[in-house]
Amino acid sequence: MMKSIHGRTLLVLMLLLTLSLPAATAPPVGVVLGGGAARGFSHIGLIQALEENGIPIDLLVGTSMGSIVSSLYAAGYSVDNMRHIVTTLDTAQFIDLSIPPKGGLMNTSRLQCYLDALLDHKQFSQLNIPFYSVITNIRTGEEVALNEGLVSTGVLASMSIPALFPPVLIEDQYFVDGGMKNAVPANVAKDQGADVIIAVDVKKELEHIDHDDVLTNFQLSMWFMIDGYVQVNTAMADVVIVPETKYDSYMDYQKVELFIEQGYQAGLAQMDQIKAAILAQDPGFQFTPYSQEGFSVEELSKITTEAAAKVANLPRPLSVMPELTLEPLGEFPQIGLKIAHGPLGSFSLGYRYGFHPSRGGHEAYLGWARANLGRIRAFIRPPQELDRPTWGTQLELPFTEKTLLSAVYLSQGPTKWQIAGTHRDLIQLAHVSTDLGAKLTQKRTPLAGKPLVVTIHSTLKLYPFAEPRSALEISLVKPYVYGSIALDTPLDSFNAHLSSEVGVGSELTLFGLYPVEVRVGYRNKGTSNTTWAFMIKGGSF
Repeated sequence: MMKSIHGRTLLVLMLLLTLSLPAATAPPVGVVLGGGAARGFSHIGLIQALEENGIPIDLLVGTSMGSIVSSLYAAGYSVDNMRHIVTTLDTAQFIDLSIPPKGGLMNTSRLQCYLDALLDHKQFSQLNIPFYSVITNIRTGEEVALNEGLVSTGVLASMSIPALFPPVLIEDQYFVDGGMKNAVPANVAKDQGADVIIAVDVKKELEHIDHDDVLTNFQLSMWFMIDGYVQVNTAMADVVIVPETKYDSYMDYQKVELFIEQGYQAGLAQMDQIKAAILAQDPGFQFTPYSQEGFSVEELSKITTEAAAKVANLPRPLSVMPELTLEPLGEFPQIGLKIAHGPLGSFSLGYRYGFHPSRGGHEAYLGWARANLGRIRAFIRPPQELDRPTWGTQLELPFTEKTLLSAVYLSQGPTKWQIAGTHRDLIQLAHVSTDLGAKLTQKRTPLAGKPLVVTIHSTLKLYPFAEPRSALEISLVKPYVYGSIALDTPLDSFNAHLSSEVGVGSELTLFGLYPVEVRVGYRNKGTSNTTWAFMIKGGSF
C-alpha cells in the first residue's frame, strides 16, 4: 500500500515539475544587414529567400542601407511593398545640394521627412520586430547600437556618410554612418541574444586596379581598414552571405531589380547552411514558409503619396547655385548664380551674364518653381546697344514625365515670343537616344512683316557605354557625343532653313542621387553665323 502511495506521489511530482518547466522554443534568429548604399537593396531579395524557406526573423540589426531595409520590414512592410518603394523612388526630390555646405554636401531633412512618414513616426519600441540601428559617434568613434527614440532619426544617422551627409544630432551627441566602424554588425546580434546569426556583406571589389592611380590606392586603403572591422565582427555569425555584386557601383540606384535578385539568389545559395545552423540549435525545428502581409496596393499608394506630399511642402534650406546655360531662346550662353529656397520659399533670385555683343550682358531675374508644376521667370536686361532695357518672361511646364512645354516673351529684339514642346527619349536604346521637338516663333522682321516661323528639331545622342560608369564612387557618368538639326520655315510658306549643332556632353548622377546634365557644343546657323553652345541643368526645380 505504501509503495502504491509513494508511486502515485512520485508521478504527481513529476507531472507538476514537467508543467512548471518552460516550453521549448525555437532559437532566436538574428539577421544582420550590412551597409552598401544601392548595393544594399540586395537585402530585400535575401528577406524574400528567408521567408520562402521558413527561416524566422526574430531580430534585425542594420547599418546604412541595411538600416533602411530593416526599419521598413520591422515596421510591417512586405517584400513586395519594399520593392515598390525603392523602384519608384525619385531621389532628386528628397536630396538637396547644400551650397554652401553645412555639415555635408547634401541636406537630408527632406529624406528624413519621407522616411518618418513611411514609418508612421514610430519609436523603436513600436516596431513589430526588435531592430537595432548601428551608428558611429563622430567625436569619439564609439559604435552605438540604437534601439530607442524615433526610428527615422536612428536610420538617418546610420546612413549619414561623413562629408556627403551632415551628422545627426541624437540627444547631445552627433552621429554618422555606422559603416565607418561596423559595416556588418554581427556582434550586436550576438550581444542581443541571437542564437543563430545570418549576416550579409555587400562589399565591393575593383574590377581593374592601377597602383599608379593615387585615388585608387586611397580607395583600396579605406576599404581594407573598414574590412578589418567586418572580419572581426562577422566571425560571430553562423552564416555570412555575400551577394554577387562584385563590381557594381555603390551609387547605382538604377539597378534596384538586379540587386534584389542578387540578394535573393545569394540567400538561396546559403539556405542549406542556414537551416543546418538552426537545426544544430533545435533538431526538431519545422521550416514553414511564410510571407509578411504588409500593405495592400491601395494602402501603400496612399502612404507613399502622403509621404511625398509632406516632402513637397517641407521648406528647403537657402542655397546659392551656379548656372551655366543658354538664354531662354537659345541664342547665346549665359553664366550666373541663383539664390533659392529658405525664406524665399518657392521663389528665387538670380543674376546671369550673357555672352552676346548686342543682346547679352547683365540680367537679373525673379523666379517661382514647384516640382511637378513648373516654373516661371521674369527677367530684365539693361540697355546695351539697344536703346532701352529688355524685359521678358519664361514659362516651363512638365506636361508628362518626358514632355516639357515652354513659352518665352521678349520686349524687343529679333524674336517677340516663342512656344515650344520637347519630348525626351523618343527612342531610347542602350547606346542611342533621340528627342524630338517643335517651336512656333513670332519674329520681329521689318522686311517680311511679323512672320510666324515653325521649327522642327531633333537631337541624337550616342553613348559609348551602355550603362553609367562610376567615377570614384562620387558620381555615375554616362558620356555621349551628340548632333542636333533644326529645320525652320515660315508658317505661311515653305522656305526651309537648316541649322545644326554638334558637341559632347554627359549625364551625371552625383552620389547616385542627384541627376545633372552638362553639354558643350558648336552651333552653325549658316556660313556667317556660328556660336558656342553650353548647358548645365540639375534634376529638380
